[in-house]
Amino acid sequence: MRNLKRRVLTALVGIAGFVAALYVGGWVFGVVILFVALAAQYEVYRLFECGGLSPWIIPGLILGALVGLRALVPDTIPLAVAFVVVLVAYASFSTTERPLDILAATVVGAVYPTLLFTFLTDLRLTLGEDVAVLTTLGTLVLIWVSDIMAYVAGNLFGKHLLAPSISPGKTWEGAAAGLAASLLLALLMKPAVADFLRWQDAVVLAILCGGVSQLGDLAESRFKRAVGVKDSGTLLPGHGGFLDRFDGVIVAVPLAYLYLKYVAGMIG
Repeated sequence: MRNLKRRVLTALVGIAGFVAALYVGGWVFGVVILFVALAAQYEVYRLFECGGLSPWIIPGLILGALVGLRALVPDTIPLAVAFVVVLVAYASFSTTERPLDILAATVVGAVYPTLLFTFLTDLRLTLGEDVAVLTTLGTLVLIWVSDIMAYVAGNLFGKHLLAPSISPGKTWEGAAAGLAASLLLALLMKPAVADFLRWQDAVVLAILCGGVSQLGDLAESRFKRAVGVKDSGTLLPGHGGFLDRFDGVIVAVPLAYLYLKYVAGMIG
């Protein structure tokens, strides 16, 4: 019960701060998202260290900041490319016995989670102002509702394990309930607050948010199990680390953005 109270309190404070930043938009929202992304990136580096690798943390976080600021400062992408070249050159002269592994770990950390997670900033800043807040918030709500319902239904009705070697607590019944909840909510939200979406767009977004996000959860569980840790961090009381809390968002939001841009045509 005490852990549940900490979990709920942390969630309420985080949601309030996030919604406020989302409403303000611009640099405020971009910096908040970048902070969360870099915190999760640091946790990924800690997972690498638990697995016997020692990424270059400071250079990696600099690279993460460059790719994470792309929606606010477009010229950071060429700088990020140049910085990767610098890291390659540094690796060639490094005295470490595993230069390729360390270089790969450093660059991967800037992609997963930072590059992927900061698509939230792209979603908020590149959509039209009248729909950006609703679309960004709605996408996250669909992910979180799927996560909550998968947990509840899995505990109440789950009998068939989804991936026992990765996450013994997840079941097919829970996964189906999470996806169904996301679909139902999307269909309810569409006429109420998201009339700018077509019905097919609402369904696809629900599948991406309610289905793909669960794969992100499984992937992070696999990474943690591989290096023998329970949580990616301890900064969020009751939740573990930032990577634990946003593992589904990291993989679902980029796909939602790409769908809205290249299929739905909502992003010019």
